[in-house]
Amino acid sequence: MGRQVMPGVFNLDREEMLRSFRKLADVDAELACVGHGEPIKNAHIALPATAGLIP
Repeated sequence: MGRQVMPGVFNLDREEMLRSFRKLADVDAELACVGHGEPIKNAHIALPATAGLIP
């Protein structure tokens, strides 16, 4: 299933939010629980793959 990074209304600094996402993508986690949506299984695969799509 494809994922994308969707900045929310409380992210006032888009570049900092994207840097933070890239840092989280480097964490070797099996599961990522986010504030909204379903937990992300195989996060150690899904998050780096999504981070790689960020320009």
